[in-house]
Amino acid sequence: MVKYGVKLFYSSVRREFLAALRQPELWALLAWHDIKQRYRRSVLGPFWLTISTAVLISTLGALWSTLFKMNVLDYLPYFAAGNVIWTYIALQMNEATTGFTQFEHLIKQRRLPFPTYLLRLLVRSFIIFLHNFLIVILVVSFVGNGWSWVALIAIPGMLLLSSILYFISLGCAILCTRYRDMVPVVQNLVTVGYFLSPIMWKAESLPAQHSWVAGLNPISHVLDIVRAPLLGQVPALINWLVSFGMLAISALIATWLLARARNRIAYWI
Repeated sequence: MVKYGVKLFYSSVRREFLAALRQPELWALLAWHDIKQRYRRSVLGPFWLTISTAVLISTLGALWSTLFKMNVLDYLPYFAAGNVIWTYIALQMNEATTGFTQFEHLIKQRRLPFPTYLLRLLVRSFIIFLHNFLIVILVVSFVGNGWSWVALIAIPGMLLLSSILYFISLGCAILCTRYRDMVPVVQNLVTVGYFLSPIMWKAESLPAQHSWVAGLNPISHVLDIVRAPLLGQVPALINWLVSFGMLAISALIATWLLARARNRIAYWI
């Protein structure tokens, strides 16, 4: 009887995920509306963020390549791709800390599947990523080695990264709604993750005794399934294995948290 109840409990969560996925016109259009509202009366809109990211990449790229005596033609595409991908990750994670509380008025007025709200945030972050991706296109085209067919591998890599990011942000949104002190904790962890991951520095530049910093960092593997193809390299098998492992673990944790909390979220906000 208990096993039947647990199975029924998680079956309802699965239906909630499916109900959210069946309404792309809802969360996709709302995400586009959010972008338009955020940058209304702005001439360049989200391209302001693209310009600031381009300035950051060009300035730090030139500085770090000079300080560490690296070839700027090799380092700049690496840094540009890594920074743009990380901006996508960081934006989604920071938004997820208020993933439900920022939609308090909707949650209290209408019953929508809770995964819908995080899909809305993910699409919103992805739209900004597409704007920033113009920087990668320009850098790889004019500074790097150009494009090859290997770059197409970045498409399934991006789908996998986005799936991982979605489930992690869903779990994060639930925890931050229940425990408000988690909001600054997550935001600080995102900042620390930037410096601990091979974005401004390369894994091969580490001394042998410190190579574990990149090897044991799951973010490093998730970055490489998208960044490596953009730079004309095929991601290593270990990158795919770690990424699929992260997807499975994050999906299980997010599903468990949603199963326990979905009837309480409206009261927590």
